[in-house]
Amino acid sequence: MDLSFVGWKSVYDLARKKIVFGAITLLSACAATPVVVEPNSAAAPVEEIEKVASTPETVESLPLTSELVYYILMAEIAGQRGEIGVAAELYNKAAQTADSAAVAGRSTQVANFTRDKARINRALKRWVEVAPSDADVYIMQAPFQMMEGDFDAVVKSVDTALGLAPEKSSQFLAQIADNLSELARPVQGLAVLKELALYKKNDSDALYVYARLAEFYKQYPDALMAVNTVLEHDAEREDVLILKAEVLQRLGRGMDAMALLKGRAAKEEASEAMLFAYAKLLGENGNVAEARTIFGQLHLEKPKNEEILFALGLLALEEKEGKQAKHYFSQLVTLGDSGKQASYFMGLSEELNKNVDAALIWFASVPMDSSRFQSAQSRYVNLLADNGQLEKARLHLKLLRKEQPKRAVQYYIFEATFLRERKENQAAFDLYSEALNSTPNNIELLYGRAMTAESLHRLSALEDDLKKILEIDPNNDVALNALGYTLTDRTDRHQEALVLIEKALSLKPDDPFYLDSLGWVYYRLGNLEAAIRYLKQAIGLQDDVEFLAHLGEVLWQQGRHAKAKKIWQQGLKQTKDNELLNDTMRRFGE
Repeated sequence: MDLSFVGWKSVYDLARKKIVFGAITLLSACAATPVVVEPNSAAAPVEEIEKVASTPETVESLPLTSELVYYILMAEIAGQRGEIGVAAELYNKAAQTADSAAVAGRSTQVANFTRDKARINRALKRWVEVAPSDADVYIMQAPFQMMEGDFDAVVKSVDTALGLAPEKSSQFLAQIADNLSELARPVQGLAVLKELALYKKNDSDALYVYARLAEFYKQYPDALMAVNTVLEHDAEREDVLILKAEVLQRLGRGMDAMALLKGRAAKEEASEAMLFAYAKLLGENGNVAEARTIFGQLHLEKPKNEEILFALGLLALEEKEGKQAKHYFSQLVTLGDSGKQASYFMGLSEELNKNVDAALIWFASVPMDSSRFQSAQSRYVNLLADNGQLEKARLHLKLLRKEQPKRAVQYYIFEATFLRERKENQAAFDLYSEALNSTPNNIELLYGRAMTAESLHRLSALEDDLKKILEIDPNNDVALNALGYTLTDRTDRHQEALVLIEKALSLKPDDPFYLDSLGWVYYRLGNLEAAIRYLKQAIGLQDDVEFLAHLGEVLWQQGRHAKAKKIWQQGLKQTKDNELLNDTMRRFGE
């Protein structure tokens, strides 16, 4: 059971709070009662401002002037009215009026909510001017430098912040890693962390965060090297041991991962984090009963812990226990479902319970900002179609295209694929044509229609679409191979096909499908030795049943009937209902 996505509380959550600092006391006057600006009264929409635990801030004594008070109060009023741009401009004036870190920080906070780079940079610049020793300024600069692609500046900003506030190194490093995960490519993100002064000193926190980011980027060998370095200095650091186990699991070394944590999880004083990590590994490696036992114990201790409920629900689904899964996921819904996934899994549970109407309701209720939204839409339309409501399913997809125009192409492709799976090939072809009316040069749509045309035996339409792709992108290896293979298999234009396939293979030399195509075109050209050579290369890379069908046919034509039959039997062991393999064997009387 894949429990890898269980764990909503990650080290990167810190960065979600990188903008809102809690209550900032801006106005105070000697012995007078200070006027406090509330944390959420600024200009961003309420849903954009995350609540953070507010820690009392040191009250900054300001020489209050009527001008400063006016700007701050009017800015706050503008923010409450949703006039974010106005609030940002007023706070900028306030920040220019007073040499105050608090006011400059608040100005930057409000500017950020406008999403206006010029305003944000202006506010940050002022903050640096009035508070050059405030580490938060430099950390806040970093994501904007990432957006500008200035990663050298990012390194400088983070090093400055870490130098000014070494006690915040864990928080700052996690925050920057989160920014990098969203704003940088893997090579860039990891390079930034490696350039930090703390990383170069083999600082444990820097290495740990590097490993976390490497795991996020799926650079598992890099992650493993970093955690091993940390463990050389602190062999019992629990968070690093847990991370190492997670990395080993992703590397396919599940037994090593479980062995690493087993003894520690068995100790009477084992922490909740250690027990949770070990139970998750057990579930992922098929030890469902033992995993459920540990999660059950944790649930007794913390009955409202969402992650534990989620894991128990997933394990119940793995065991096809729909009612038990529903029991756990319904509790998640009651608790508020902070991960925004419970509705989707409630739908899966009701599917197991054969309660189609309830499943449809749950899938339809998955929020758009959930990571499960697209999966829920897929389950919803397939469930409708499987229960005789194909037109309703198609209407739902049409509405999705209207509601999310930026995803329209993806929904067109999904619906066309959905139709083809149900042998509605003409409907799929017509849908692709509809989509291409508005986006005529979309390569995905052109390729999809070409493949659908092939299933309808409309080879001229297939050729037209693939050639149009090659006009747009002459080095599109997928289109080159598709056209070359089709000309090989369905026409006598074999020399033309050979040129196309060889070009595809030159662009992607080790692609087994292109090697199969090359072998097949040599077969059609009568060069059986070359055909066998390339087909064997393809099978060596991927033991595909259709490659075996092709190789068997070439061997048969060579008179090597016993060898051909053996190859076909090898294909039948993989699947007995492959159309190409069965047609090939019938043609040769097998």
